[in-house]
Amino acid sequence: MKFKKVSVIILAASVALPVTAFHSSPVYSLSNANAYLPVPVSNAGFEDSAAYPIPGWRVIPNLPAEGLEISVTSSNFAEGQNSVYIADNNPTKSLELSSGAIPVQAGETYRLTAQVKVESKSIRGYLRFKNSSGAIIGTPPTQLIELKNGTGWQDMTIEGLAPAGTVSAEVAFYMGAAGTGTAAYVDAVKLEQKAPEGAPLTLPYEEQSVLVDANVAYALSQSAFYGTLPDGTVEQYVATTGSPVSFHVVDPVTGALKFSENISTSSEVIWGMTQGSDGNVYFATSGVLYRYLVQEKRVESLGSNPSNPAVFDLKASADGKIFGSTYSSTNQGRVFEYDIASGQFRDLGVMKAGQQYVRGIGVTDQYIYAGIGTTAHVMRYDRETEEITEIQIPDVSGTSTTISEIDIYGGKLFVYNGSKLYVIDEESGEYIRTIEFQTKISPPSPHNGNLIYYKLKGDLFSYDMQSDIVAQVEGIPSLPEDTAIKTHAWITPNKGTFAGKTVLSGMAAFGESFLYDPLSNTYEEHAADLPATPTQINALETDGKYLHMGGYQRGMSVYDLEQGKMVYSNKQFHQPEGIGFLNDAAYYGTYSSARMYRLDMSKPLDYREMEEGNPGLAADLGEEQDRPFVITSGEGKLFVGTFPGYGQLGGALTIMEETPAAYGGFPDVTYETYRNVVPDQSVFGLAYHNGKIYGGTTLNGGLGADLTADEAQMFVFDLAARQVTQTFVPEVEGLRGKARQIGGLSIGPDGLLWGIMDGSVDNTKYDAILFAMNPDTLEVVKSKVVTETPFNTSKFRPYYLRWSEDGLLYTTIGRKLFAVDPEDLRTKQMLPGTVNLMTLGPDGSIYYTDNAKLYKIPVKIDKVTLQADTAELLPGSRTNITTQVLLQNGQNAVLEGAQITYTSSSPDVVQVNEDGEVEALAPGTASITAQITLDGRMITSEPLMITVQKDGNWVSQDILNQIEDFKASGDLHHSLAQTLSNKISQGIHHQKAGRTTQALKMVEDYLDHLQKNSGKSKISAEAFEKLTADGTELKELWSNSGF
Repeated sequence: MKFKKVSVIILAASVALPVTAFHSSPVYSLSNANAYLPVPVSNAGFEDSAAYPIPGWRVIPNLPAEGLEISVTSSNFAEGQNSVYIADNNPTKSLELSSGAIPVQAGETYRLTAQVKVESKSIRGYLRFKNSSGAIIGTPPTQLIELKNGTGWQDMTIEGLAPAGTVSAEVAFYMGAAGTGTAAYVDAVKLEQKAPEGAPLTLPYEEQSVLVDANVAYALSQSAFYGTLPDGTVEQYVATTGSPVSFHVVDPVTGALKFSENISTSSEVIWGMTQGSDGNVYFATSGVLYRYLVQEKRVESLGSNPSNPAVFDLKASADGKIFGSTYSSTNQGRVFEYDIASGQFRDLGVMKAGQQYVRGIGVTDQYIYAGIGTTAHVMRYDRETEEITEIQIPDVSGTSTTISEIDIYGGKLFVYNGSKLYVIDEESGEYIRTIEFQTKISPPSPHNGNLIYYKLKGDLFSYDMQSDIVAQVEGIPSLPEDTAIKTHAWITPNKGTFAGKTVLSGMAAFGESFLYDPLSNTYEEHAADLPATPTQINALETDGKYLHMGGYQRGMSVYDLEQGKMVYSNKQFHQPEGIGFLNDAAYYGTYSSARMYRLDMSKPLDYREMEEGNPGLAADLGEEQDRPFVITSGEGKLFVGTFPGYGQLGGALTIMEETPAAYGGFPDVTYETYRNVVPDQSVFGLAYHNGKIYGGTTLNGGLGADLTADEAQMFVFDLAARQVTQTFVPEVEGLRGKARQIGGLSIGPDGLLWGIMDGSVDNTKYDAILFAMNPDTLEVVKSKVVTETPFNTSKFRPYYLRWSEDGLLYTTIGRKLFAVDPEDLRTKQMLPGTVNLMTLGPDGSIYYTDNAKLYKIPVKIDKVTLQADTAELLPGSRTNITTQVLLQNGQNAVLEGAQITYTSSSPDVVQVNEDGEVEALAPGTASITAQITLDGRMITSEPLMITVQKDGNWVSQDILNQIEDFKASGDLHHSLAQTLSNKISQGIHHQKAGRTTQALKMVEDYLDHLQKNSGKSKISAEAFEKLTADGTELKELWSNSGF
């Protein structure tokens, strides 16, 4: 497979294109204002009494308590004459005001609203659902109201589905124990039940989801470290990504696993790891600092840092401190300090005002050097005076990029920026040079203190800090080429080839480890024995036969829907963001650099990262694009919508096309990239129809980018003309603010263009609006505000619209799973909580993900039927049974992983094996039933009747058997029995030879002998009657050529 970029075209406001910007007008809109029915809340406006305790409400803890206050006041109110004032000035205690139990019904949706006025800091609201025992069994996303969002009365809105078992709800307002000096007024509390929208939407699905035995797993590390124990033993410490992440200790020579522990409360990745001055290993995830005690071989939590939850780098100082660099989009990039001796944290503050990342740090006895992004800066923090100054890097400082790490060796700063390593004189701050490298440098060599080492692609290089000379290390095998080195160290192994020698060690992202002796120029490689861990599923699509899954950080898997098992897994695959299909091949859009990989499951599998393969690289989109989330196809082409890289604005539309290769080889792939189809916005949704590509955008660019646009748009791209012809914002009823993002575009069975719009309400939520428009006139035909999208959900991942054969639409609107009737827009939320990824199987089953797990919502079973190639058999013949499970949506179930047990009602007539093969044994009738276990459900089929007919072979053999039986019982004299047996045996011989006339003559002789002996002593009446009847039947069968 060859790929070629045909053209790259930048579409911006200055380009002369026939673009018409307008707001489309709706033809009509279905009801957008969902009806809500009031649910009584005792003393909801705090008007009943000003006394304490407050009627209808309880306070936790009981008051009075030092620094805590809850009181009814008339000094501030949103309505009526009173509100409740809540203040927490206690540094160790939390404070909560909660309602009594409010009767509600399971399966219904409820909305809590309140008016909140924050006087200081913030307050959080809760809506809790409880069972009959009073235990909390469900909590919709909470809402935090902060002072910085406004000084007046603000709306608090929380909505959620009451899960099964709910009997009551509780409303609560809370201030945490960690803070102090928080104060707010609350008024006008309302609880409402969402009213049914006409007739309830009836769905053909089971209520319970089923866990599918499929995942994406790998052992990927984003942080590692080598350490030496007090006895001189060297250990390799590795954190692997996943859900949860895991911490491991590995033998650095053999790769053998020595210790492993899951960090259950963690996020999906650990970025920072270091060894403290106490010899123990420190790492952080989800804001929590952990310590691995090397002597006790156990992990302990040290608590949450005071800066930000996202920790990217950890460095230790010789005086017993651990420093961490952090990220926050709202709290800015900060550095924290942990004192090993006292166990105390300290927030050292923002390193560069207005910047979100302190991506990496370097530490000396005097300074902390902070790498800033997404506008690059290197800041120096004086540990004694706390003064912060900037160190300038020519042509880098102030540009849109990120400084990811800083090392300090030999009086020089080594500043990491992607594939560039900037060397700066630490004392003077003067720039020395730029080195092209890959991810990590080593500490100085103990054999030559001027040399550091680093990897570039598959080669090892050295840099002489004194002479400023870069040199490639010759004469050693290639290092792991396609993965980044996560750590370097100089170690002295106590065993193996390099026992007693001080050598350079290194580990790449998938545990590939090496040892290098610069004195002998010898090198060896081994793999760390790291257990694979299921990771968060990041992409999910199906082509009808296979379910394609992509993992967060790395990895992809393919699940065969018919066989019900995983058929391909690739632990090294780059992070897939989106998956699409063209010409029976799957295309994976991966992060970073927006590379497209092609996979054909009908061909031999052979992964190639940077060349043609299966899967193999089909296109490297480049052009500062990073994340290909949106992929669709039409007119024999693949259309890809992308987000740009870090700190960048301006997504792109790429059009890809295959040309079949000769002799069954890889196809040639050509592509064209059009950036800024809508200036400074990214492509969030795509659909194709009649020669036009319809797109929706989001305001977001790459992570850390400063947004410039204020409203998302749709665009129409003419495929023939290769240009944008129109941009517009659909006008939909119920939109309370401007459109933040428009996506989930799809041409429905009705020919309309459907999509999802998130409209800004405030900084806590969006209106999630479903709309349908005429693709020719761009007029909105119908629309509805379905739900709300929480502000803190993904701003990158698309929404999905899936059309089912049952006539309904299934979607992830609002980051929830909804079913929609496209005729009247009746909706039903199918699951509580967040659902980001969802697709439909060929039988209508819904597959969705929850972190690292894949679930299936099966369609209800209508009935199970059995079909046979023939229902009438002859003795000794066979037939096969086909089992069909008919679902309530009219589809036949895909029997993935089904267990089927067949039973015959008359095993002496027919037998049936585990594969559904039926064998006829004797004339008669039997019913075959199948008991099927599918997705945890057991159901028995309708019976299939099988009739085994008599034939000449069976009757003739039966006559011989009966002659022997009657002879043994004394009912048939020996001499007559011999005569009768001879006649039938001769008849069988003639019939098998095709001499039917002679065979019939033998049967007639047989009947004559019976007739002559009727009533005589040689045969009983019973034997005469039975043998005569069977002989007559045999004569009839052979006369009709029945064998």
